[in-house]
Amino acid sequence: MVKKLNVEDRILKKSIDLFYKYGYSRASIRDIVRAVGINNSTVYLYFKNKDDILYNIILSVGGELLEDLQTVTEQYNNAYECLRAMIFKQICFSLEGFKRMKIYLEEQYQLPPHLRKKTYKQHRQIYDLYYEKICELEEENFLKKTDKTVMTFGLFAMMNWVYRWFQSKGRLSIEEVANNIIDMFFEGVLENRSAKG
Repeated sequence: MVKKLNVEDRILKKSIDLFYKYGYSRASIRDIVRAVGINNSTVYLYFKNKDDILYNIILSVGGELLEDLQTVTEQYNNAYECLRAMIFKQICFSLEGFKRMKIYLEEQYQLPPHLRKKTYKQHRQIYDLYYEKICELEEENFLKKTDKTVMTFGLFAMMNWVYRWFQSKGRLSIEEVANNIIDMFFEGVLENRSAKG
């Protein structure tokens, strides 16, 4: 039996659809209300305003991704294997909920500064997980002499835009794309191939 969504979840679900289709700035509370089938005042029982809806979507996506990545880090002792698994997880995650990921990556700047600051803390936690694994590889003398901050942000650039160009009916599966990106990243940063094992 399909579980019926409560009103708050319905508001979030329809907001995701509308923000994805029209962009955050062009989707109004009136559009959301119409899509959910409620009146204006009902929205404000759950959310302060449209910014609050966007904030909740972004916080939810980031929280799920962070939790998934933390779970991965607990499963591996080898930094190389762990980093591979983290990259694979994040790329697949971005396609599982591509509408949410688009909003997460492209609409965050629309938040007012006090809310944006809170979401950036979450981003920092995700960044730190990757940076720490890259530091572990460096400590074991497996990395080329490249700035670790550049390396980490470069990795995010490779991962975070897959949802924009990936075609689910294309030649490669998302798993194959993820493995190709992983191989390219490590080809560029590994000095000592013995990190792999």
